[in-house]
Amino acid sequence: MTADYSKTLQLPQTGFAMRANLPEREPRWIADTIAEGFYQKLRDSRTNADKFIVHLGPPYANGAFHMGHVLTYVLKDFVVRCKFMQGFDSPYVPGWDCHGLPIEWKVEEDLRKGGKSKRDISKAELRQRCREYAQKWIDVQNGDWQRLECLADWDRPYKTMAPQNEAGIVRELGKMVERGLVYRGLRPTLWATVEETAMAEAEIEYDENHKSKAVYVALPLVGKENEFLVIWTTTPWTLPANRAVAVKGDEAYMAIDTGDKTVWIAEKLRADFGTATGLQGSVKNKIRGEQMMGWTYVHPLYDDVTGKVVLGDHVTTDSGTGLVHIAPAHGVEDFGIGVREGLPLDCPVGSYGQYEENVPKLPHTNVELKKLNIWKAQDLIIEEIRQTGKLLKTYELTHSYPISWRSKKPLIYRTTHQWFVSMDKVTLPETGKNLRESSLDRIFGRGVKGVNWVPGYGANRIGSMIENRPDWCISRQRAWGVPITIFVNKKTGLPVADQAVWEHIAGLVAKEGIDAWDNRLEGRIEELLPAGWLAANGLTVDDLEPVRDILDVWFDSGTTHAHVLRAEGGEGQRFYRKDGKRPADLYQEGSDQHRGWFHSSLLTSVANYGDAPYENVVTSGFVVDGQGRKFSKSLGNGVEPKDLLHKYGMDIIRLWVFSSDFSEDIRYSPEIMENMSGAYRKFRNVLRWILGNLGGAQVMQNGSAGDARMSEKGAVDALERSATDAPLPALEEYLMHRLYITLSNFEGFVNGYQFHRAYQTIYEFCERDLSGLYFEARKDALYCDALHTPRRKAAVAVLEVVFEALCTHLAPFMPFTADEAWRERFGDKARVHAATFTDLDSKWLLDESEADDWAKLLALRDEANKTIEGARADGKVGANASARVTVADLDVNAALLGEILGGAQVAKGSAFAARAAEGHKCPRCWQYYDHVNEDGLEARCAEALAEKA
Repeated sequence: MTADYSKTLQLPQTGFAMRANLPEREPRWIADTIAEGFYQKLRDSRTNADKFIVHLGPPYANGAFHMGHVLTYVLKDFVVRCKFMQGFDSPYVPGWDCHGLPIEWKVEEDLRKGGKSKRDISKAELRQRCREYAQKWIDVQNGDWQRLECLADWDRPYKTMAPQNEAGIVRELGKMVERGLVYRGLRPTLWATVEETAMAEAEIEYDENHKSKAVYVALPLVGKENEFLVIWTTTPWTLPANRAVAVKGDEAYMAIDTGDKTVWIAEKLRADFGTATGLQGSVKNKIRGEQMMGWTYVHPLYDDVTGKVVLGDHVTTDSGTGLVHIAPAHGVEDFGIGVREGLPLDCPVGSYGQYEENVPKLPHTNVELKKLNIWKAQDLIIEEIRQTGKLLKTYELTHSYPISWRSKKPLIYRTTHQWFVSMDKVTLPETGKNLRESSLDRIFGRGVKGVNWVPGYGANRIGSMIENRPDWCISRQRAWGVPITIFVNKKTGLPVADQAVWEHIAGLVAKEGIDAWDNRLEGRIEELLPAGWLAANGLTVDDLEPVRDILDVWFDSGTTHAHVLRAEGGEGQRFYRKDGKRPADLYQEGSDQHRGWFHSSLLTSVANYGDAPYENVVTSGFVVDGQGRKFSKSLGNGVEPKDLLHKYGMDIIRLWVFSSDFSEDIRYSPEIMENMSGAYRKFRNVLRWILGNLGGAQVMQNGSAGDARMSEKGAVDALERSATDAPLPALEEYLMHRLYITLSNFEGFVNGYQFHRAYQTIYEFCERDLSGLYFEARKDALYCDALHTPRRKAAVAVLEVVFEALCTHLAPFMPFTADEAWRERFGDKARVHAATFTDLDSKWLLDESEADDWAKLLALRDEANKTIEGARADGKVGANASARVTVADLDVNAALLGEILGGAQVAKGSAFAARAAEGHKCPRCWQYYDHVNEDGLEARCAEALAEKA
């Protein structure tokens, strides 16, 4: 009977389980890490290290995290953890954007459910309800965020509604006012009649299927018998504000005799006009648009009012009639023409979409427009035009139209007084240029150090937005936000720019929050001014007009580079974090932030400091389904992060992010996540195999959680010690060569924010170099060689290096698993995240000829494996160790080739062929030999047994 030698083998043994059970174990690990204060311990260990600051674009505090949050916060955590692993101190401060319309709207919805409106409570109570609502979601999101395994200063987050941040926002506004950048002007802005406020660009969505009432209207020409200008508009509610008709100067216009009247339209639109209205006829006259200047017409609604024909650069002949109805109160181009031509600019529509008191009634139908909702008035206006014979055609048009992202109701243009930041009219002292040009210089690096944009198209994207944007409207007519703490001097019409006043107000806000301003506007205004300031400036309270608007919420988050990041100190500066610096090393968010946070941060930073707030900007796409579609309720393709966490665990989700090219939209599907589960098992099994072959845990010398290395200097030293007896075997030399190349490429990709390429690099190393080559080739020596043999000692030393390298380089991406493996090796007090990336030694690299030799050897191995597979399929051989393979044109070390073929016998032949191995099969290692002892054991197995004895 053959003896059982299995118990004499050094088979892998480890407590590192095959099944990770991530959903259950990760939360406990996260809680333990936070409870032990690991983040601060790590920071303390890097007291003298260089800082690398990743600044957070604060999430909005109004809902649970979705997959977009998972993507962007995991990406930032990758950077923070990698920088710690590279030896930096990388403080990361979580924060929340708290003010603004979405939260105020939700509070108003709750009031309406209770039968109330915001007008039934005080502003102070409304704001308090908003604070409570925001804090509720901050608490929820805080837990969501921590579950993503993110490393952050959870004990010291920032909140834009915190009084110290609100005061910082006030100070930044004050600096802009001092520089002359802020002014009050009359401008048309997109206005939400439901929310009663001007809207920021980022708050606007588009309804692609909006239905409008379109009308063709004939306007009688003054002094021309039975001749009419024909206008076309999809906003009949704007007709009361008509002040002119615009034509294109170099366009041809024609008069068409329709039988009962003569109508003027653009020549190019004759066919479309005839089809739409049914009006056909002969051409009576043809002239150029510029020849129509000076013509006057009767107002579409009021016979006692006339308008004039003007030139308009925005006039096109794509649709309509080529004659454009001009209402300066309701359009950007219309407003510009109104200013140029001296037309009335007053807006006849109030804040909630009603006509003002001074709007005349419709004369022929005797309908009162004042206080009437504009949308309800449209049919009445159309009926008025019909009865006066001016209506040629009306129909319903489906087209794209701007709507509020909150109420989903249509927006309108209203010309109102708002506060703006000038893009062009003020020269900045630091740059000698205006805000627009200075910002573009920083974007593109024109004459100054530019921003590094990843991907590179980000520069052109934000650059085109800055280049074409109008002045920034920073005022909103709401309650929940930082007040525009401006006093207008009625004598000069200018805002008070004295920084003593601004500092005084900021001090009050820092103590009391934003209520400090509104609470003093009725009867206590003098408290908002430094003692004696009024008298010293020859003013009284009645000489000052306080502004009652609030700031655009993008101003809040856009100024965090000053009141969150900047370190304390510096002349005239007051900041709140001693561990910060400015500019930040990195801003990273979704690509929509080119018009949002990246945009407002750049403008506020250049405006007040002359530089960009960031050195690198990395943008990601969005999470879409497996077919590239956006998640939506109607498609039923959405996914909740909590469901994925319950099914897979966070390390697998992070691996999905790690493997994805985030420069474009990232696809999610159940199939993709199952593939990532397979990739996770690959990494875990590689770590498990190494741990099993390294044996029991190696306890650290001092046992402290802050010391991430094992006794002496670490795994690399173990390799050096093993090499003192003899050079490394060829296989170990090649593996170290591949490890060097892998880690070097890996860190290069990480530094370039190409995480998916770093993933590919390290996954291929595990798949090809470890599982596919080294483990298969070296398991015989590890299992069967005597413990003291140079070959086995070298293998163990190399595995120690590989283990440390894999753990440290995977730690930023699979934090729980890497730490679990590290503690299995070095004890429960060890923390891989306190370590640094394994140092690379150029001595590991093979020279060019040696690398070429290995390339040839591996090519031979692939051919030989194919040959053995064919023989196995024919039933001629079993495992590789039971095969004898002949290799054509053999010019390499046969023993080495046999090793990497898993113990196959190798001989030179005229062609590749495989058959059963020759000799005696050792019952312990199952390989074939020419000579065995009386027990059937080959020499090294016999030596190993003697050592154990």
